[in-house]
Amino acid sequence: MDTFVAAVKVGPSGRVTGVDMTDQQLGKAERLRKDAGFANVTYKKGYIEETGVETGSADCVISNGVINLAPDKERVFREAARLLKKGGRLAIADIVTDLALPEGIVCNADLWAACIGGAAQRDAYRSAIEAAGLRVAEVQDNPEYRFISDSAQGATKKFGVKSVSILAIKS
Repeated sequence: MDTFVAAVKVGPSGRVTGVDMTDQQLGKAERLRKDAGFANVTYKKGYIEETGVETGSADCVISNGVINLAPDKERVFREAARLLKKGGRLAIADIVTDLALPEGIVCNADLWAACIGGAAQRDAYRSAIEAAGLRVAEVQDNPEYRFISDSAQGATKKFGVKSVSILAIKS
């Protein structure tokens, strides 16, 4: 869905590339793209840490709730910075924490699947973005985002797990 919103924003002369690591998701996205008639959208098999997309080819990199699932967030942000042109934007929505999560949560597969186990502490997350050569321009909490499971809600209360939107710029 994000690629289609982006395709409308960039217009027919712009280009949108979606990246996913699974053949199933790529196949579904391609079917939806064809059905919707978006000629300016393409999909590529890759990983969030290693997209295979050309260096300096992007005006904007978007991620919606995926980075918290990556164990090496520093590598993810370096890859985003590599893709961006000078002045390009990284626009993300993700899950972060106020307090660092203990090993019992980080090593819990159910909490990883609930997008909590891989959440980074907010300041460390920001530092990783900045270490990749991006300037954080805006951070906004998304208080309307709610976790469903009881364990996720417990972690939200105890460790300040929350959804945020972040805009960073490549200098």
